[in-house]
Amino acid sequence: MDNFKKTFSFSTTLACFLLSISGVAQTVRIVDNNFNAPTGDEVYSTVQAAANAADPGDYIYIQPSSTTYGSVTVEKELHFVGIGFNLDKENPLPSTMLDITLRNNSGNTDNASNTSITGLTFRDLYILVYPGAPSYTLTNVTVTNCVFQEIQDACCHNYAPTDDLELVVNRVTETVDFPQRATNILLRNNVFQNSIDFNSTSTNSGLITNNIIYGTIYKNAEGDNIIIQNNNFISASGSSSAFATEMKDALIVNNIFYGRTPSIVSGGGSSSANFQGNTFTNNLSFSTGNDELPPSGGGAGNTGSGNLEGVSPMFVNVALSSTWSSSYDFSLQAGSQAIDGGSDGTDIGITGGPYPFPDVNLDLKTTAIPTIQIFNTSTLINPGDDLDVRVKAKAN
Repeated sequence: MDNFKKTFSFSTTLACFLLSISGVAQTVRIVDNNFNAPTGDEVYSTVQAAANAADPGDYIYIQPSSTTYGSVTVEKELHFVGIGFNLDKENPLPSTMLDITLRNNSGNTDNASNTSITGLTFRDLYILVYPGAPSYTLTNVTVTNCVFQEIQDACCHNYAPTDDLELVVNRVTETVDFPQRATNILLRNNVFQNSIDFNSTSTNSGLITNNIIYGTIYKNAEGDNIIIQNNNFISASGSSSAFATEMKDALIVNNIFYGRTPSIVSGGGSSSANFQGNTFTNNLSFSTGNDELPPSGGGAGNTGSGNLEGVSPMFVNVALSSTWSSSYDFSLQAGSQAIDGGSDGTDIGITGGPYPFPDVNLDLKTTAIPTIQIFNTSTLINPGDDLDVRVKAKAN
């Protein structure tokens, strides 16, 4: 076991050296709960211990492991980096956590604004106010290249408003919920497998663009500045609606409704006053419960132009199903009316607009830091002997 430990320590030391030259100026702290983890001043067995020790702006690298690292509460700017996905290396493991809570500290002198999270699998993200502390606004948080369950829920916590939150290239398996005011929100290039809810009655704003959505969008307040653009709304034919309970005053442009009805009810034809004032422009509907565009609504109704009703987008390979699959190909076949059919002259759906989907489907990446692909030793050695090794590394 001593020989093995020596071999592993060399591997870890090399990995840390590679990280140290990756251009990060702040302190890099390593979290490793593997049975053969190294020791050192900046090595921790839990993410919470690393976060407690870190200074604002530090990076916390969370090593791959078969065991979850548990939860963490963050009260300052920190940058969490996991190994990512689809690793080209021997015996790949993910970096896995439970919940991540972002909040202010007890004196409200600092908070988790400017935090970033990348390359992790985790459960829930919470945006909270420290119990008994004054409220504040969490700003400039980015979550990218992650798989997680949800962003909070509208129950049982003292939530904080948020500004400039970005979700970019993630897979979210349950709800994204903003119980408090949410402004300048950017949701792009994600797969959402459930709902996106703006529950606050305060004025919200944001851009929901170039996402694959297997759920609904809900917006509680009138007069919000919410733009819903170049998304693919997918479900089994006519089984579900694209919007939940209430949707008012939204700009809905260049989206594909494929099986999922562009209404607050799956059969369309709504006369509810909770569905009015929306502008539908250059959208496409196919095999929904009601392909009508702009869809019927109550009150002032909905308006729009340039829409395509009952027209197949001609995806290369996407089933009319309520379940997302990584095997789907959302590319448009030649002859599709969605090609260059958007209001901006680009495609309708995720392949057009401001942030065209980077691949034919969601493709999560290995984190862009050097990784060791292969580590071989020529033989076992005794303590104090020289070590012959062969290392193959890749700079992403």
